[in-house]
Amino acid sequence: MSASKPKESGEVRIGHSLNKKEEEFVARRRNTVLQCLQKFVIRCSQDAVPNIALLGSGGGQRAMVGLLGSLVQLDKAGLLDCILYLSGVSGSTWCMASLYQEPDWSTKLETVKDKIIRRLSGPGVRFTDALAKLKKYYYGKDIFSMTDVWAMGESGIPFFDSAINGSENCCSGRVYP
Repeated sequence: MSASKPKESGEVRIGHSLNKKEEEFVARRRNTVLQCLQKFVIRCSQDAVPNIALLGSGGGQRAMVGLLGSLVQLDKAGLLDCILYLSGVSGSTWCMASLYQEPDWSTKLETVKDKIIRRLSGPGVRFTDALAKLKKYYYGKDIFSMTDVWAMGESGIPFFDSAINGSENCCSGRVYP
């Protein structure tokens, strides 16, 4: 799967159940979660696998780094495979946007972590350059997120290219957003 611009059908799905792709993902993922839980001697049956989610907080760069650190440590401890869903708000979504640029981010977490660290360690963005980039996106009708606008305004981190241009990329890894 690869990232692409979302379909512009204008349709909104309203329902009381998961969409078909998420149902398929959850069905496959439950086996992985079950195996991970069994590795830690946590017993449950195939039909009683818990839905475990990791939730990231808001708080700008601190939340972004906090979520990244939590993911890295969970992976090192062998617990990342126990997680079914990943969610966040504000600063933690900066981390998530960077993760979802990499289709198999959960298997390449060290690479993604290094990219984020390089971005954080790099030079800031001048306001005039950031404004020019936002204007380019606006007039070019490129898709970008409010996360990217906020990142520029709040901290000057060059996260403009981290917009998620579709959700297909997110589900090829081990955790569903």
